Amino acid sequence: MTRSVCVPLVMLLLGGCAFAGHRVAEEGRRAIVGMDAETVQACAGIPTRTKRLDDRTEIYSYELKNENTGGVQVTVPMIGGGFKIGSSGSYCHAVMRMKDGKVAELEYTGDNDDPVGREGVCAPLVRGCLRARESDPEVKTARRSG
Repeated sequence: MTRSVCVPLVMLLLGGCAFAGHRVAEEGRRAIVGMDAETVQACAGIPTRTKRLDDRTEIYSYELKNENTGGVQVTVPMIGGGFKIGSSGSYCHAVMRMKDGKVAELEYTGDNDDPVGREGVCAPLVRGCLRARESDPEVKTARRSG
């Protein structure tokens, strides 16, 4: 292969990896909503922090630091500092709102974007729950009967 073919091919493959993280994070958001608290803790782990808001509502916070951000950060004297080229975010906070013991909402916060996809850094926080759901589509969700 010539170099002119290899470079675009490598860039395409790397871009696909980042996009996959975004897809996992988005699919995880959909899959987790409706899961009960015990199932979420079994597939995502024990939350880093919790906060009880009232008798029916609790917040679970999961945190992940991305040590491998890669890329190049460029800072030039301009308003707003600088910008990153080809690097991913450095951390993700996944915040779950639990209502009556079930996940009602999942939001991601933090510096969590990949070079070509949003929230890709958050993928590892929900990947275990997606795998549990793939092996058993009826994993204790609000839609499960019995």
